[in-house]
Amino acid sequence: MAGLVGGVVAFVSLLIGLGPLNDNSFFTHLATGRIIWATHHIPAHDPYTFTAPGHAWVVQSWLASLLYGAADKWWGPGGLLLLVGVTAAAVGTLVWKLTAPAGALLGRVLIVAPVIIVGVDSGWVERPLLFGLVALGIVLLAAEGRVDPRWLVPVMWVWVNVHGSFPLGLVAVALLALGRRLDHESSAVELAALKWAAIGVAVGAINPIGPRLLVFPFELLRRQDVLSNVLEWQAPKFTHIGQRAFIVEVVVAVIFVARRPSWRTTLPLAAFTAAALLGARNVVIASIILLPGLARGLADLGEVTGKERRAIHRPIAVVLAAVAVLSMVAAAAGPVYSFNGYPVAAVTWAEHNGMLTPDARVVARDFVGNYLEVRYGTRVKVFVDDRFDMFPTSVLEDTFALNRGSPTWETSIDAYQPTAVLWPTKEPVGQYLAASDRWRVVYTDEEFLIAVPR
Repeated sequence: MAGLVGGVVAFVSLLIGLGPLNDNSFFTHLATGRIIWATHHIPAHDPYTFTAPGHAWVVQSWLASLLYGAADKWWGPGGLLLLVGVTAAAVGTLVWKLTAPAGALLGRVLIVAPVIIVGVDSGWVERPLLFGLVALGIVLLAAEGRVDPRWLVPVMWVWVNVHGSFPLGLVAVALLALGRRLDHESSAVELAALKWAAIGVAVGAINPIGPRLLVFPFELLRRQDVLSNVLEWQAPKFTHIGQRAFIVEVVVAVIFVARRPSWRTTLPLAAFTAAALLGARNVVIASIILLPGLARGLADLGEVTGKERRAIHRPIAVVLAAVAVLSMVAAAAGPVYSFNGYPVAAVTWAEHNGMLTPDARVVARDFVGNYLEVRYGTRVKVFVDDRFDMFPTSVLEDTFALNRGSPTWETSIDAYQPTAVLWPTKEPVGQYLAASDRWRVVYTDEEFLIAVPR
């Protein structure tokens, strides 16, 4: 029975991953993967923008871009979607395995439910972090003594090269080891996992970009003046169901820590809850790191363990597997991308009217830049995208001023000698453009407008 429920969790996770590809950051990762496969090298300088052309750029998630580019090159959009779906299913499977110490099915389901909701809401999408979550699950299983820690060498090498969140895996295992020691128990398992994970991180320096990948996360954190303006780096406002589900998970964890005190549970709970409260992007990682402590806290909740096997379970599993395969086939054959929220019609109009030439300088929002990159590659230069670690501070200051609708908006735009501005109609800058006698609106729809200098 437990295996069947685990199959359901994996199936639900698969469906999460098979959702339409819509993430703006993913678009640039895919566009970069196409460049890698076309040129057989990883860009070291910005190839996309007219505001930072040739600026040094660390493609920190180069391996994820390589995977996206390979799937797109060999199997097309359907292959991309299947890559994301299968990876999400792997995350769900690992999450379920991490609940095993709870024993009873009731406790395991209660633990896994909020984590799945976090995944549905925002976490398990087509960004490189999804690969990092697979690595995180394996690291935590090794810290539980359920995976040979030597596997963490290749796992951490992959994590270093797909996403900059890899230091959090080391922190999680270190806290588990310290907690075990404070509980006056042997921390040999956790220390072994920490040792091999650290070796894996060191080996991660062997890559096409070099050791700089190891320090990139710390270089990024030093740019707090920039990151404080980025929504996912800001404190969560708990308006999303996933963030609320995480709070439920934290409350349950606190209750069971009070009921069954353990430093091994308390330290990760305190550290990663704090991290999640400081930055919304940490919620999905924290939701998984809390699982081992929650599982131990709910160890005696319920009597049905699900270890028994009944004849009916096998045909149900076969049907579930068949439905999963059919779901993948249908998703891969159907519309793979969703460009809702992107200026598809406006960009098409601009292209047809000769406004997207190689020397065009169209000022637009960062997510529009990501969309233009996946649509045109390097043929159309963009104003900005969401690679906030790469841009000069002056460009980002102008970007954030425009996003806020600052009174100095015209100064921010004029600095780049634009040939046009493509902006959301209902945002302040869009309204300013429509009312300005210095700009002429040449295109408008319900979502976006295009204005050119008079």
